[in-house]
Amino acid sequence: LKARELRLLEVDNQVVLPIEMTVRIQISSKHVLHSWAVPSLGLKTDAIPGQLNQTTLMGTRPGLYYGQCSEICGSNHNFIPIVLELVPLTYFEK
Repeated sequence: LKARELRLLEVDNQVVLPIEMTVRIQISSKHVLHSWAVPSLGLKTDAIPGQLNQTTLMGTRPGLYYGQCSEICGSNHNFIPIVLELVPLTYFEK
């Protein structure tokens, strides 16, 4: 771990989303049930093999938001972190 990193919550690639804009998130799984959860944003959606589920998000505050799979889905369940970075829309206009 590097300084200021959170154990078991860091990811290789964060999902970057705009604030103050409705974002539709579509979720599925290839093999087993997962539950995609970011509690601080009130998000929790099941990822079911062969089924496409969706949820919406409209963030109001920029920042990093951490989550994890909240379904016990296998031996590496505790290694499924989620990081959303919410940024102003101007970030995408560069």
